Amino acid sequence: MTRRTDRQIQIVWGHKTPHIEQKLDDIIPWVHQAGQPYYDVFLEGTDSEEVLSRWLQRRSSELALRRTRLAVVDDRIAGGYIAVAGTDLAACRQADLLDLARTMGDRSYSELRSRMNDLDELFAPVEAHDFYLSKLGVMPRAAHRELEIPLLDDCIQRAEHGGFGQVRTDVCEDDEAMRSLLQTYGFRPIYRGKTPDGQLRYLSMSLEV
Repeated sequence: MTRRTDRQIQIVWGHKTPHIEQKLDDIIPWVHQAGQPYYDVFLEGTDSEEVLSRWLQRRSSELALRRTRLAVVDDRIAGGYIAVAGTDLAACRQADLLDLARTMGDRSYSELRSRMNDLDELFAPVEAHDFYLSKLGVMPRAAHRELEIPLLDDCIQRAEHGGFGQVRTDVCEDDEAMRSLLQTYGFRPIYRGKTPDGQLRYLSMSLEV
């Protein structure tokens, strides 16, 4: 399903954008926002912006710029999305976890093990035939919400052209606007997960393509 917006935008690859290293300050905020509230727990005790900057620039990361599509309005990055083939996701997340452990230092093993145990039931598994929509965001969100439409269109078209069986994503249950947008496109909830303390609650959603 394709929807249109009156706003004129370009959607470009992050790693092909000229001087992208100098434009990370326009990317990190929407990536961080799109990862909330999960990142508050996962990246606790670190400089989250520094960690995300490093991951965007590392090819093995789930957030790698080569996996990132950017929405450009008036020559300025206004948002984007990150999508990963299901076959690659586990390796990407393992690489990010190892990087996080190095960042946290000697205290990392027991803390991260406890942290990951708490997060273990939060999301449904991603299958090999899935195209996983990892992050989708725009900044500032209220002003540029209409940009989420062409970004989501682009993601779904890539999944179709790539021969994937479905688009998979996970969304915070409290994010009613994103849940509504996904449901408008035909995404359906397949799993509800929460942390043991009930503070994080996520919906795993899928769309057949």
